[in-house]
Formats: sequence, C-alpha cells, structure tokens
Amino acid sequence: MSNVLEAQNLSKVYKTGEVKVSAIKGIHLAIERGLFYSIIGKSGSGKSTLLHLLSGLDKPTSGKVLMEGVDIHKLKDSELSKLRRQKMGFVFQSYNLLPEFCVEENVKMPLYLNKNNPDNRYIKKIMEMLDIADLRLKFPNQLSGGEQQRVALARALAARPSIIFADEPTGNLDVETSKKVIYLLKAMQRELDQTVLLVTHDMEIAEQADKSIRLQDGMIIG
Repeated sequence: MSNVLEAQNLSKVYKTGEVKVSAIKGIHLAIERGLFYSIIGKSGSGKSTLLHLLSGLDKPTSGKVLMEGVDIHKLKDSELSKLRRQKMGFVFQSYNLLPEFCVEENVKMPLYLNKNNPDNRYIKKIMEMLDIADLRLKFPNQLSGGEQQRVALARALAARPSIIFADEPTGNLDVETSKKVIYLLKAMQRELDQTVLLVTHDMEIAEQADKSIRLQDGMIIG
C-alpha cells in the first residue's frame, strides 16, 4: 500500500517572548493511502499542532511534510492553497459554515473557490448518504449542531480529496450524534477510498480507526 503523506523529522517550536515551547519533536510518520487514522493523546500533547503541520495550515520549525512526494512547505502560498483545495478536506469542531449561503451552496463552496463546475450527481449522492439532501435549501442557523457537522463533512468531501483532516469533529456534539458522524465519516471513507486523519480525545472513537497514533509531549509513543 502506498503512502499518501509522510513526515520527516518534523518539529514545531513556539516562542512567547523569551520562552520556547516544543510542541512537536522530531516526528517521523508515514500515512498509508485509504486508511482511517486516529491521533490521540492528552490535552497539550500536540495532536492539533501535528494535524495543522501535516495539512499545511501551520509551518514546521524544521523537517518536511511530503504529500504524494511533494514537500508541501516548500510551495508558494498560492500553490499550497490550491493543493489544499484539490487534495484535502477539512472538518473542525466549529462547523465554519457560511451563514449567508444555503446548505447546498456551502457544500459546493470548495468547488466554486477552485473554479470547478460541481458534479451535481456526486454532490447529490454524498448529501443523500449524509442524510442532508432534504436540508439543501436551508441556512446554517436553521440547522442543529449535528446537521451542521454533516454539512461540513459533505463540504469536505465535495472536491473528492485524497485525504480528510478532522480536528475533534464531534467535540460539540452529544454522544448519539457523535456516533452517527463518525459512522458516516467511516462509510464515506470506504466508499470513496479516502484517507482520514482524525484528532480525538474520545477513546471509543479512536478505537474505530484502522490505526492510532498516540502522542505525548509532542512525540509519538505508540
């Protein structure tokens, strides 16, 4: 199985005045295509920082992140933005939906930004799979938290990305809704043969992954 993403000697140091904090310390990591990974660890262990470095949302202090062989942190900002729009999908704890647009427009937004014509049959299919097709003309303020997160998930899938980065996507949801969102994320991952990297503190969710990456003090310990 080929690797979709690799980290080589990845480190991140934050400076606050004279104080330096090593959030990520010399991480080596290979992410195989088509698998579901959970990133777990206590608060402050570096989970979200690692996800942000792997996805290009944050720059490392040293080391490389290779996506399909390309060092993403050597790309120009415009090239990196294009790569993220074409190859990556994002789901966060806050849904980040645009309030002035309806559900269907929110889902198609990555395609509009990339100046691509939406594949309406595919968009309809993922909205049906995520049980939001009946909500397509509603606006975010008319939706429950679980519905908004399913819309955010559909948006992340809209451009058929190679890899989905999910940072505590169930953090604001109740237990039953959380289970449904993770079930749907896994179903979509299998259906579309995508790679998923999911940050979570919920061990029940983490155990559903194909592989788990356990962090402690910015280092992988298992």
